[in-house]
Amino acid sequence: MHRIVRPATAAVALMLTPGVGLALLSSTAVAQSAAPAAKGTGAAGAAAAAETGQLEDIVVTAERREQSLQNAPIAVSALGGAALKDAGVADVSDLTRSVPSVVIAPAAGGVPQVYVRGIGTFASNQYAEQSVAVNLDGIYISRPAGANGFFYDIQRVEVLKGPQGTLYGRNASGGALNVLPETPKLDALSAAATLDIGNYDLRKGDAYVNVPLSDKAALRASGMVIDRKGYLTDGYNDDQGQAGRLQLLLEPTEDWRVRLSGDYYHRGGKGSGQVQYPYADADNPWIGPSDPREVAAYYAGLPAASARNPLISNAKGDGFIDDQFWGTHAEINHDFSFATLTVIPAYREVHEDYLSYIPSAFRVQSDAQQKSVEARLASRDGGPLTWLAGIYYFTEDVAANQDYDHWVQETVIDSKLTDETVAAFGQLTYALTDSLRLTAGGRFTHEEKTQDTQFGTATFSPAKPTLSTRADDRIWNAATWKVGVDYDLAPQSLLYANIGTGFKAGGFFASAGPDTFNPEHLTAYSIGVKNRFWDNQVQLNVEAFDYEYRDQQISYLAPSLTGVSSFPYAPVFVTQNVGRSRIRGFEVEGRWKATAQDLLTANVQYIDSRYTSFTYSYFSNFGAPPSVGCPYSVATGASPAPVPPSAIYSVNCSGKPGTNAPRWTANLGYEHEFRFADGSGLTAAADMYLSASYYTAYDYLAKQVQGGYHMTNLRLTYNAADDLWSVTGYVNNVENQAVVSTSFQPNQAFGNGLNYANIRPPRTYGVRATVRY
Repeated sequence: MHRIVRPATAAVALMLTPGVGLALLSSTAVAQSAAPAAKGTGAAGAAAAAETGQLEDIVVTAERREQSLQNAPIAVSALGGAALKDAGVADVSDLTRSVPSVVIAPAAGGVPQVYVRGIGTFASNQYAEQSVAVNLDGIYISRPAGANGFFYDIQRVEVLKGPQGTLYGRNASGGALNVLPETPKLDALSAAATLDIGNYDLRKGDAYVNVPLSDKAALRASGMVIDRKGYLTDGYNDDQGQAGRLQLLLEPTEDWRVRLSGDYYHRGGKGSGQVQYPYADADNPWIGPSDPREVAAYYAGLPAASARNPLISNAKGDGFIDDQFWGTHAEINHDFSFATLTVIPAYREVHEDYLSYIPSAFRVQSDAQQKSVEARLASRDGGPLTWLAGIYYFTEDVAANQDYDHWVQETVIDSKLTDETVAAFGQLTYALTDSLRLTAGGRFTHEEKTQDTQFGTATFSPAKPTLSTRADDRIWNAATWKVGVDYDLAPQSLLYANIGTGFKAGGFFASAGPDTFNPEHLTAYSIGVKNRFWDNQVQLNVEAFDYEYRDQQISYLAPSLTGVSSFPYAPVFVTQNVGRSRIRGFEVEGRWKATAQDLLTANVQYIDSRYTSFTYSYFSNFGAPPSVGCPYSVATGASPAPVPPSAIYSVNCSGKPGTNAPRWTANLGYEHEFRFADGSGLTAAADMYLSASYYTAYDYLAKQVQGGYHMTNLRLTYNAADDLWSVTGYVNNVENQAVVSTSFQPNQAFGNGLNYANIRPPRTYGVRATVRY
């Protein structure tokens, strides 16, 4: 049985934590000089920390140069490769349970929807782009589906919070997610392999081998294979994939460093499936969409007359995914006497082919090619001034066929989209004194998008839609900037404040009429403090933030012009700009190395996300009033006017909170290592993710609220004395919680109120064994 935890339960538990954090913060002012933290990252850093009883020093590249996490005057969370493997992070959606500020919601076709501090996008079609930039090894991944398949042989993951308009540019209004793989090493031959066996017939293996070819060259090959049955009763929400990565490192001289990399990922299986929410069976939330019990509940929820329409069909069991992603890039570095030049040319392809049901058929075939080049010149360390300047070029071509066979309507979109972006950026920091530094940066972006699209929709007809053609060309220019100040309160206490801006590019949506939306913009104000004290045993980082968000882009079912006089409008997923919102909150990240064998962690986030102005249009084929939790009225002045009985309504959701933005989230963890006389060890660890309730869709219905919950993960790891092998037993989601990530009304235009949702995995358990050389 799954458990349902009411919002108050999680909220009460979480409200206690900030008080503790603020009490610790009050001691920062008197923090004295502490011994240096244990150096290193990954396994080496963790081992050093274990020996000294101190916290390891994590190195990040969030600001495009190497620096200690504690010295970076921005909000960034970093997870090392060992921590990711311990937590069982197999894809991007698993990060939700590790970083409280991140909510990642997989949608149809397995496309991840990334939200950071309540900012994200429901990427419902091939027109939509993310509001959080996902970067693999320094390469921006333009297609939302392309964020899958690279969580193996990972060095670390960095989550940058807030707009990153200066150093990362477009589509980073909510932040950035950097995934950094391990790179070739010149100094040693090494290898490792991991096998993971668990319930739902999980069979997952990953491995790497690092081969020094000489003292100037090294090769690293890594790969991953996974095969798991679906979490839903009809086999949906499974996972089948094969991935590989090959890297060559060349250091011909002390001044030159060249790394060549290529990667490939194939994703197969049945793909994602949606369930009714509230659930068709409260005792078994994981009943799949084509399960006879779910099908019966589907027809029972339709109006009696509609249920007899031969054009209405239920979800079938023939859904599938056959996606392929591959890319190649080079990282070329040359050290001058005054600066380091970095040039990164890259090419990537994303091929999507999937059939999903929500609960009607949703078929997508898409081919995308992206090319990019980034060149940066960064000053060498030393002197009061540090600076970085760069240029960026990006181009993308997307050809997509999308067929949405929804209820008594079928919509076909054959689109050819192009995007060309050129940007110049720079950032400098000047030390006024040994303790006080000022930072300023800016970026100018020129972006041109074009479309050549055929679009058509047919209602109440078994015939294929007649397609009309749209051709458009739009140019947008944007200037984003950042200013900041940071000050050393004590040798290991950094106070900082920043004002930064970000934007997300405009674009098109499917329509026979005007179909352009404008960029969104966000201005963020933040102040924070990072601390190490008690001889590097305690780390406490706190940030408060205030975001002003305007022209936010949202994707939803809205009236779109068909070009057919008999039914001029049809409900189609479109992207539009809506009003303004305000996001305020704070985040506390704490770590306490109580002894050499004990580590406690507590990360807490509070968000107050609210729309100050939010109106949108709602289309009803039969004229039925909208099924929403906001005030509405019949819209006037539409041209052409809708043909009765259809109607367009204006919905006003001003004052409502943001979606996928729980007010309170937290991750609490504890691990203890038992050391044995022969040098081996046994590590017991537990972590708990807590979340207050939140809305999962823009309809703001009570049935679209995910209640507050907590989710516990346990693991027990035995490490051999020679560190050449280890075995881990684990249980994730011990409570077997049924948690909704996103939901929507696929047939809302017909007024039946049916609601479908993506649901996170149930309880999983297994054994993971690793051997190393």
